[in-house]
Amino acid sequence: MPKPQFQLGGQALIEGVMMRGPRFVGAAVRRADGRIETRVEEFTSILKKRPYLNAPFVRGIFALVEMMKLGTGYLNWSSNLALEDENRKKAGETPKHAVTTLEDPLSGTPILTETVAGESPDAAKNPLPIWLFVLTILGSLGLGALLFVATPNLLTHFVFKPMIGSETRLSIMALTFIEGAIKLCIFIAYVYLIGRREQIRRVFEYHGAEHKVVYAAENGRPLTPDGARPFDTPHPRCGTGFALLTVVVSVLCYSFLPWPDNHFTRVGLRLCLLPIVAGISYEVLKATVNPRLSGLAILVVTPGMWLQRLTTEQPSDEQLEVACEAMRVLLAAENNS
Repeated sequence: MPKPQFQLGGQALIEGVMMRGPRFVGAAVRRADGRIETRVEEFTSILKKRPYLNAPFVRGIFALVEMMKLGTGYLNWSSNLALEDENRKKAGETPKHAVTTLEDPLSGTPILTETVAGESPDAAKNPLPIWLFVLTILGSLGLGALLFVATPNLLTHFVFKPMIGSETRLSIMALTFIEGAIKLCIFIAYVYLIGRREQIRRVFEYHGAEHKVVYAAENGRPLTPDGARPFDTPHPRCGTGFALLTVVVSVLCYSFLPWPDNHFTRVGLRLCLLPIVAGISYEVLKATVNPRLSGLAILVVTPGMWLQRLTTEQPSDEQLEVACEAMRVLLAAENNS
């Protein structure tokens, strides 16, 4: 198949994968009866709707919030489908569905779009209410602030500050470096521990399937399990790599801050600087796609690729099939528009 002339992204879902292009989002989920349910919709980024937001070091903040909202909505959709299947299983029901056959304009491959009887396509989307999105984001940010901002700083202050002091800029830089190392250790331990759970491991397998299929599309390979299987699971444009990059950037940014004895002031300064950290990290990651910066790109993305060994797993052919279907419906929409 021809290589797409645009960047692709995606996200693992509950028993599925979401793929994103410049104008559309496509997703596929494996239902309990074995069929694959797909969803595709047009999506226009706020950076295109409001070009004044597309300024360096500012656009990253809006792009991240937008991606969080989009990803949370699709996670909500996939979890609702999983809950629906579980309820039907308990009730001993078999879902009835209609099948519509479309054709992929790239390869002529039939695309099966299935809808459960009694449900309209709009109802199946399960849009995420804004209040639930806000609560989800606040909860995630609160947990993140506690684990990755407050805890490393407090540990550094109580354990290492008595030995190093904070009277000079050099000592503050040393404390900030130690704080960043603790943050990194907590992050790696957190990812490792949640990855031991069976449900999260399934998500990590779909994460690996998403990356393999993105590689297949980018290299013009067939969107089949055989076409995607040879590729590795880490990908340079992964959110895991971005998270690691923010740790490094935060060390550089926080080293310019003072180290007051008041804990709320110290942690509050770091929280206030988070948008700047995110904006810089976004620009650094965005610059890695520039072919003229290939050497710098390898240096920046390689640690994130290593870390993805914890957040991606080798997928099964059935999981690759789901990711291929998500990519297929996305590319069909992009090329038909």
